[in-house]
Amino acid sequence: MRCALEENNSGDIRYVKLCKLIDDSDKSVHDLSRVELNQLGLPRFNMPFEFGLYLGAHRFGGQRHREKSALVMIQEPFRLPVYLSDVGGSDPEAHHGRHEEVIRIVRRYLHHKPSGSQLPGAAHMLREFMRFKSSLSALAATLQIQDDELDPFRDYRDYMALLAEFLLDA
Repeated sequence: MRCALEENNSGDIRYVKLCKLIDDSDKSVHDLSRVELNQLGLPRFNMPFEFGLYLGAHRFGGQRHREKSALVMIQEPFRLPVYLSDVGGSDPEAHHGRHEEVIRIVRRYLHHKPSGSQLPGAAHMLREFMRFKSSLSALAATLQIQDDELDPFRDYRDYMALLAEFLLDA
């Protein structure tokens, strides 16, 4: 799993990080439903922008980039053309704002572990995710980190990596 938030380095420009991640990755996942309005009534377009970078690399980046694939998710079916009509035909998957649907959709997209063997089923992954969420506070406490000190990306990623290691070995 890769994300522009994986490093906290103000010297790195986010756009450059995103380009590197897209260049390095064979698969990418884009949730275009996260365009809520802020307190000024303006939407955040980071995720559609990131998907646009992927599309540009896919179209203009040479053979290696044309062989890459992407998963596009939205909250509700048929809503994407309302706010991003230029990507019509991208066949997004609707998760209805439910994490269990996100897990099912992403699992189906990835399908295999890096080793080539098949991933566990979505129901198993959901059980493990729920177990992870319920043990997060205790896991953080063993590392002397309070819940309000958890980094919303890096700590979750590290703890999820421990869980993924367990799943991959299972």
